[in-house]
Amino acid sequence: MRRPLVPVYRRRPSALHTARAGASLGFCAALALCAVLFEHPLLLAAVAVATLGAGALAGVGSELRRALLLGVPFALLVVLVNPLVSQQGRTLLVRGWEVLGQRWDVTLEALAYGAVAGLRLLALFLAFALLTACVDPDELLRLVRRVSYRSALTAVLATRLVPVLARDALRMGEAARCRAVPAPRAKVARAALASALDRAVDVAAALEVRGYAGARRPARVRRPWSRHDLRVAAAAAAIAAGAVTAKAAGLFAFAAYPAFSAPVGPAEAAVAVALVLAAAAPLLGPSARLGVARA
Repeated sequence: MRRPLVPVYRRRPSALHTARAGASLGFCAALALCAVLFEHPLLLAAVAVATLGAGALAGVGSELRRALLLGVPFALLVVLVNPLVSQQGRTLLVRGWEVLGQRWDVTLEALAYGAVAGLRLLALFLAFALLTACVDPDELLRLVRRVSYRSALTAVLATRLVPVLARDALRMGEAARCRAVPAPRAKVARAALASALDRAVDVAAALEVRGYAGARRPARVRRPWSRHDLRVAAAAAAIAAGAVTAKAAGLFAFAAYPAFSAPVGPAEAAVAVALVLAAAAPLLGPSARLGVARA
């Protein structure tokens, strides 16, 4: 059976998997924050490399590569669409046509900015893929169950049922291809949707019988911090603090119009290297794969 393109959480012996959900969430959010704050291609490339490196050290490199393949078409779409909707820039590449009184030209700056936006999208895509592959969804949703128990329960059921429904749809598609005359894709999609609705009704009935409708907010449970929690949380804080400091210092200046400008100096190169090292630090060494000893 083919592996899904969307990453699925599986327990693995790495610090990112073993750390508490809040610390691992902060780690992935810090990488995403770097992609949100900056548009400089060097830093966006560093975020992508750091995320792929962290995923490889955590044992989910293949999942991130499949997620990257899923994100490439969306990035290419951004690259192609931006030169068509943006008419700014000094360097004219293609003198286009006039439609409805609007001149459609393609400039080098618009094309370059589309490439940067596509790279930014891929960096965010990889950060969220790392979150999906390395953070236990049940542990993650326990963080909000005391705030909204029913919403957390709904999200838990959704995250649990999505892989099941994906496998059902995959099996239905394979069964349809085994027939002498394969069924149309629309019929396979309708069958998968009907199966999903049937499962939803069964799950709702089972939860009602078990008394989940009258459930109350659970008590707070305090858990001591492990060495993995501290390592991952420290790396997340370092990445986030470095990104905010670099932004405040004016590093990674970027301008797409009217002329493309993305200067790279020693400070920018040092920050990019530090980002990659900070992302890999909590996952390096044998201690990152040993036990859950508490601090």
